[in-house]
Amino acid sequence: MGPSAAELAFSLVVLALVFGLIEWLAPALPEQRRLRRGVPTDLTYWFFTPLVGKSLSRVAIVLVVVGIALACGVPVTKEHIETFFEPSGPVSELPWGVQLIALLLLADAIAYVMHRWLHQPRLWPFHAVHHSSTEVDWLSSVRLHPVNDVLIRVAQAVPIILLGFDATLLAAYVPILSFYSIFVHANVPWSFGPLRYVIATPAFHRWHHAAEDQGLNRNFAGLFPVFDLIFGTFHMPADQVPSQFGIPDGDVPEGIAAQLAYPFRSRTQRSG
Repeated sequence: MGPSAAELAFSLVVLALVFGLIEWLAPALPEQRRLRRGVPTDLTYWFFTPLVGKSLSRVAIVLVVVGIALACGVPVTKEHIETFFEPSGPVSELPWGVQLIALLLLADAIAYVMHRWLHQPRLWPFHAVHHSSTEVDWLSSVRLHPVNDVLIRVAQAVPIILLGFDATLLAAYVPILSFYSIFVHANVPWSFGPLRYVIATPAFHRWHHAAEDQGLNRNFAGLFPVFDLIFGTFHMPADQVPSQFGIPDGDVPEGIAAQLAYPFRSRTQRSG
């Protein structure tokens, strides 16, 4: 079960106070407005993404894993399907802490590949919604098209389940990832010094949203920059922060309804 509307409203107030304070005390871009143009859209996404988008992802995951079970000849009963997907095999026998580290690495490796795929022309319109904000802060992190979310979550969850990871790890992983995604979008210049090559930071991820040439198609990892280092997509100059965000010559409209419809419009309609 996902969070309720009341829980989301409470977390919004708490995080607005926390991130509002740190972005005020140590902003990466002091000139960036607090009440930026996209705030109403992102406030709507704050509720839409977990209540609707995440629910669609959960349904998609269930449909895929049940389809796999049926393809393997498992009888269509709740008991048989649950038994089929119970953690088993070498991974399930690893200590909980080792499983957690392995899960984080595997999930982030999958997310890196999927993220790069979403930057390819065919899927870009779905991901462009997330990049459409021209002022990036903690709240802009929730601007996410549900198709974008479904593709990544299914790609992560299915191999994690099939490999036999402890199911409680998945429950722990989702809130960790959700909070960290909010954190790395914050309008702060934090790079964690030498740890910049170990863990993703706001300084790292904000370059991914840069509209400037040197920042485009860089820093795809969500947690571990090692994947960008390995594949040559790491970019985080020590003495510079991005100052322009969004999509160069972008045509993503404002407002959640228009953004949800945007990827389904023809290329001519999107450019016109």
